[in-house]
Amino acid sequence: MATTLAEIYDIFMMQVTDYRLTALFNTSETDFENFLQAWLDHAIVDFSICDQDLDFDDDTKLFPVVLTRKNKIVLATLMKKWWMEKNVNDVTQMNLHITDRDFKVASEAQNLREKMAALNSTREICSQMLVDYGYSNVAWADWYAGDTAGL
Repeated sequence: MATTLAEIYDIFMMQVTDYRLTALFNTSETDFENFLQAWLDHAIVDFSICDQDLDFDDDTKLFPVVLTRKNKIVLATLMKKWWMEKNVNDVTQMNLHITDRDFKVASEAQNLREKMAALNSTREICSQMLVDYGYSNVAWADWYAGDTAGL
């Protein structure tokens, strides 16, 4: 038995609200999964300290192992970071359709500031998650005993 990419995508979709992704899923699951795979690829590169094999099979869309719940959540959270990067850098999102010109400019700037703040917060969460993950896999008893060969 192995973990499917869809399991990671489900966790990711629980973390984000994006009507465009929902519409894509409703239109074509295959297109939806192909679209999300780019963010998963970035998440896998970011998660280089993972204690499980993350080289999935492109044809079967399966990881070679059953991923732990912790590893699934880390991958989904890293995917969220890359999803947010795209949203912040999406120029069309900066075009808010409000009639008053002064309010429109202020709203666009405020919208971008809020998105950047949310992205920075998510980056910090991801960074701390990876640090915690790395520390959780250290043999502290060996370190305390002075045996640093396995570290």
